[in-house]
Amino acid sequence: MNGRVAGRVAFVTGAARGIGRACAVRLAEEGADVALVDVARPVESVLYEAARPDQLDATAAEVRAHGRRAVTFVADVRDGVAMRDAAGETVRQLGRIDILVAAAGIDSWGNAWELTDAQWDTMLDVDLKGVWQAAKAVAPHMIERRSGAMVFIGSALSHRANRQFAHYTAAKHGVLGLTRAFGLELAPYTVRVNEVDPTAVPTDMITSQVYKDGSMGRLGVTDEEMRERYLQWNALPYPWVEPIDVANAVLFLASDEARYITGVALPVDLGALLR
Repeated sequence: MNGRVAGRVAFVTGAARGIGRACAVRLAEEGADVALVDVARPVESVLYEAARPDQLDATAAEVRAHGRRAVTFVADVRDGVAMRDAAGETVRQLGRIDILVAAAGIDSWGNAWELTDAQWDTMLDVDLKGVWQAAKAVAPHMIERRSGAMVFIGSALSHRANRQFAHYTAAKHGVLGLTRAFGLELAPYTVRVNEVDPTAVPTDMITSQVYKDGSMGRLGVTDEEMRERYLQWNALPYPWVEPIDVANAVLFLASDEARYITGVALPVDLGALLR
């Protein structure tokens, strides 16, 4: 079997679309079987269209098209019991868990002093607690095998702030802390934990009209206006990176090419952190 992660099993959250789907498919291209997890329903306080069960099924079909096995779980990353059940069932069906990609995430927006309690609580629950629950669910299986690689999806906002996103910034700063804490604690078991921190990525989240209007505070924001906004955010003259760019970084950190790397936050950010 050929591929940089050939014969391994990946557990990917947020797999129905966007970054999660790109990571799942890229890992399958390189030889991994994949467990695909997504809530696949609307999430409270999130205004853009939610992922759907048929999108999760479509990701599974793409994985299988590469000759790899896929299992799907409709589960909420905030629910520790559901995550542990999904991890256990993955081991029963696919034999092991070698790789975790914690990609599930949401977004909303508003001035820091005007965010609702629901916006704050849901953001921290999904984007921070959800990463912890995913890692907590797979860690015992990796510890038992004394091998594994976890990759958390952070953000450029794991390192800096941006107006309108105080709760998102707080959550992603927390993910960086989790990366370092899990990396330190799991190192004796030869389990590596790293993070990929992208700039803007044109997923269903940020390309939706409600997101564009909400994040810029007015109706009718155009794609070109958003493009210009993101061009000002990055150092390199591009508005965003594609999901595949994030997936390629995840693949590297999950593979033996990064076998001595742990506790690292890898920006895929077009130089945004240089600004």
